[in-house]
Amino acid sequence: MVRALRQWLETHELPAIIAAVLGVVVTLSVLLVVGGYLAVTP
Repeated sequence: MVRALRQWLETHELPAIIAAVLGVVVTLSVLLVVGGYLAVTP
């Protein structure tokens, strides 16, 4: 499992990093929007 994951990361290194960064950014922005909405609404 670890070896397969390492091989996949070596072959798809840049797209995987880009996808992970985009996923984190989208998740944080959605959490901020939903949290702000919940904080403002009574």
